[in-house]
Amino acid sequence: MNNYFTLRRANRLRVKLLNSKSQEQIREVIRYLRRTSWDECGVELIYSDLIDMAVQANENGQELFNVIEDAKTFAEEVKPSLKTLRTGDYFWFVAPLYFFFGWGIESLLLYPVVPDWVFELSLGYLMQLVVCITAFCWLFRKMMEQAGFPPSEHRLKYCGWLVLYIAVLYATGAFFTRIAGAFVLLRLPILPYALFSLLLGAGLYGIKFWRYGKDERLRERI
Repeated sequence: MNNYFTLRRANRLRVKLLNSKSQEQIREVIRYLRRTSWDECGVELIYSDLIDMAVQANENGQELFNVIEDAKTFAEEVKPSLKTLRTGDYFWFVAPLYFFFGWGIESLLLYPVVPDWVFELSLGYLMQLVVCITAFCWLFRKMMEQAGFPPSEHRLKYCGWLVLYIAVLYATGAFFTRIAGAFVLLRLPILPYALFSLLLGAGLYGIKFWRYGKDERLRERI
């Protein structure tokens, strides 16, 4: 059994034992940590610790945090304990997302509308891919650093950074297609392209979660 999924499933079951306010407090802290770190394994461990603390507090007739400032202080104190992810770690977050949802699911949805569309893998497209992944890593990290606590009160700022990323994506796509779009390396009809993207994305997700399951911190806890 994958240790990551074991802990994740246990957390989702145990949190339901808490009262509704403590559940919401935990969700705010975990949502904030996920957006500022991407250390999924570390966040699940903190999730488990928070549930233990909340169970004890509820048994004593108290909430996990008395005021929102307490939750913010806790989040800021535990954030340094999460792993600082390297550039390669961002690939395992971004690549499965792009292939499975961005290209696979999107292409399946477009197939009934434009069944004759052909995907062209050009030099310009590859250049755009490198830039958009780099931009995603930088902009997303910047976005999360700027987001305050609790996350539910900073949705507008979050959406603003997301719009900026989408603008960068389309602007770079138009630019690189213009200068290098004529150098086509591969052509695929939309349906084979969609199936290939789905399979590749699913495979990358499998590797990603396999890597999560091998995290030594989980092995010590499970």
